[in-house]
Amino acid sequence: MYINKSVNLTRIIADSRRQLLLLLVVVTATTTLYLEVLLPYLSVAPAMVSALGAAISLFIAFFTAQAYDRWWEARKIWGTFVNDSRSFGRMVMTLFGKPDGERGVTALQDRLVRRHIAYLYAVKEHLRRETDRGYLAYLSAEDGDRIRELRHPANGLLHLQGEDIDKAERDGLLDVIRMAQFNDMLSRFSTSMGMAERIKTTVFPPYYASMIRVAIWALVVEFPLALSDDAGYRAIVYSFLVGSILLLVFRMAEALLNPFEGKPADTPMSSIIRTIEINLLEQVGEKDIPAPLEPIDGRYLL
Repeated sequence: MYINKSVNLTRIIADSRRQLLLLLVVVTATTTLYLEVLLPYLSVAPAMVSALGAAISLFIAFFTAQAYDRWWEARKIWGTFVNDSRSFGRMVMTLFGKPDGERGVTALQDRLVRRHIAYLYAVKEHLRRETDRGYLAYLSAEDGDRIRELRHPANGLLHLQGEDIDKAERDGLLDVIRMAQFNDMLSRFSTSMGMAERIKTTVFPPYYASMIRVAIWALVVEFPLALSDDAGYRAIVYSFLVGSILLLVFRMAEALLNPFEGKPADTPMSSIIRTIEINLLEQVGEKDIPAPLEPIDGRYLL
């Protein structure tokens, strides 16, 4: 997720230099060909180009709105993870019986909190299709063995949490009402995970983006033809500016479309999880607290 509030035009141009260079080549070649060769034989009505431009603008606006909706929903999901995780940590530290050596309440609290941190890392790896299994660092050897071969480790970790909560109730560490509160929280975690998976697995219709891309390049070719009669070679500048705006806005929407790919504009899951990790470790009294993640290149968080 980008963190700078101001727009760095130089950085935008640098990131899109290939597309902009291709655009400049196309409008220059089209304008030159029209003025030097096709002018006596071909005439393009400006009204036709205006109609095409208006239609493309509407399509891009819809595409951008849909892309932002997907990105914003993903951000809200992880905002819910933050709130629910803090609530879960508070419940773990306050709803059990008093710490007792024989009952092992303190060890249970520490295990539940650390397993939840592992769960969040497992969700992130699942959404980004990562395979480094960093979540194992927060698990006991027994828990690691139980979920190591699972296709969905995050779901398996929720199951382990449920087992411990159930055992705590049977051991008299929780009453039924408090156990129901814990189970409700585990269900909330499962719901948030499912909502994120829905965004991940629901592919925005690819033909829609492809049609917009083709339409933009068709406009880029036609625009200098309509302007060259009156503007001459200045049509290159006008066409390049219009085409640049359309291409950059479309590219921005494409960057927001899939928010769990580990790219600069995506939901900063790693940074959010580190924040939760710090909060929960402080709640269990851990002294070795990791530092918050720093922005990459001073521009964005992952």
